[in-house]
Amino acid sequence: MKDYYKILGVPSAASQADIKKAYRTQAFKYHPDINPNNTLAEAQFKELQEAYSVLSDARKRAVYDDERWLAGMGRKSEYKEEVTPAWLLKVSKEMNAGIAAMDSYRISTNALKTYILMILSDPHLGILLQRGDAEINGHIVREILKAIRKLKTEQLDEIEQRLVMLADGDGKLLAAIDEKIEERRKNELMEKFLPYFILVVTIMLCICMYFYGGLK
Repeated sequence: MKDYYKILGVPSAASQADIKKAYRTQAFKYHPDINPNNTLAEAQFKELQEAYSVLSDARKRAVYDDERWLAGMGRKSEYKEEVTPAWLLKVSKEMNAGIAAMDSYRISTNALKTYILMILSDPHLGILLQRGDAEINGHIVREILKAIRKLKTEQLDEIEQRLVMLADGDGKLLAAIDEKIEERRKNELMEKFLPYFILVVTIMLCICMYFYGGLK
């Protein structure tokens, strides 16, 4: 994942004025007019433009900060909106969109767990249960269940408890939670023993090839 802050040479807490100033300074240094026929300068100039297009836009920067945080590269975005059930559903969907756009190996599972627990924090659960919008709550549960596929089973207990609270006695949602948690546990068990299974199969194939070659 590209570190746009590093490209511009500013800290992640930089103000918009600092970002604009850094971009102007760097862009002048690497501008094609000042560095004709310099492919390295041209490439750096394009990187600067890409970084600035994201960090100069408050919403794009907030989304980028969240993705960067999920990758374990920085802090959580401080961009704020009014907390409503619809907003929490939007955040849940954006989380999965961010996960889908990232390489699985770049995702910090600890950061992802913290992000999910932020969505399911006590104040947020209070808002969701108080408003009593079963449809939105159900969608949020299902979005969270998509995201837990990236987590380890030992990271699921607290999340499972909070999902059960959010399901608020809905039989279908409770069954879906049980099914996904159990599915994740089974998949992790398979992932754990798959290398050993492959090793055994490989050894057996080698033995078969050895005896088959001997018979010839």
